[in-house]
Amino acid sequence: MSAFAKARFIMSAPSLSSFKGDAKPMVLMVGRSNVGKSTLINALLGQKIAFPSKKAGRTKALNFFFVDESFYLIDAPGYGTTDFATMSTVQFSTLMEETLPDPRLKVICLLIDMRVKPNPEDEKFYHYLQRFKKPIVCVLTKMDKMNQSERFAATKRAEELGFTRALPSDLKPASVAKIAKAIEANI
Repeated sequence: MSAFAKARFIMSAPSLSSFKGDAKPMVLMVGRSNVGKSTLINALLGQKIAFPSKKAGRTKALNFFFVDESFYLIDAPGYGTTDFATMSTVQFSTLMEETLPDPRLKVICLLIDMRVKPNPEDEKFYHYLQRFKKPIVCVLTKMDKMNQSERFAATKRAEELGFTRALPSDLKPASVAKIAKAIEANI
């Protein structure tokens, strides 16, 4: 069961200014490389529309999906170091500095991989996002790969690190629906 009824891929763009879209609201999906952005997008949209890769760092542009004829979901390149050739920190920073202040951007979904301990880079990026005064939906990913005690510990760790009101994602319909509801509430 998908959270959103209809979606289609629009384009990949090297920057937000390259996207000649309308004034409809935008939702940005961002997180480390290989955090599960494409997998979560597919779960939210109920179709294989974003393509996850086994190798981190493959996404190099902003990928735009038009959802329910009402808003754009944007899959951003990941941040962090990978074995695969990745976007430089300068390129990623420039991309974020252009995208985050845009008035069409209504919600930021920050995905955090809870199988690995969030590091200072994750915390700094979260605090950086807060400066833009836009709603941030923190999604704790890879929870489906943990047992119950690991999930509890991961959720507690996220709270201790300041990832407030974080939503766990085990990709089950109930958790996907909660994430979709958090996004819709802020569009």
